[in-house]
Amino acid sequence: MMAAVLSLLIKQYRPELSPAIPVIAAAAIFAMVAPYLKAVVAMFEDIAGQVGMENTYFRIVIKMIGAAYVTQFAAEMCKDAGEGAIAAKIELGGKVLILTMSMPILYRLLSLVSSMINFS
Repeated sequence: MMAAVLSLLIKQYRPELSPAIPVIAAAAIFAMVAPYLKAVVAMFEDIAGQVGMENTYFRIVIKMIGAAYVTQFAAEMCKDAGEGAIAAKIELGGKVLILTMSMPILYRLLSLVSSMINFS
């Protein structure tokens, strides 16, 4: 909220500096939240170990989640800066990246389904 108020105040006197405020605020918020991400990853690793999920697939899922967050973060920053067209391209790139990363999981899933069908 402080960043929003500061941005409004600065916009009155120095409008060229106003777009920098959300970027700085976002970086500060990300720096404050980053340490908590380690705990979340550790909990996911524990859950994956308990259910017997292969480590390779677990890492892919974590990377996909990270890519989704980074993509959303970057797109929102572009939208805040008034660059909606660039934000749309970032979102498209993120979707393609996530689809590409998911291919090993999809391949494994399809091979499991195929083997189940062949047993029948």
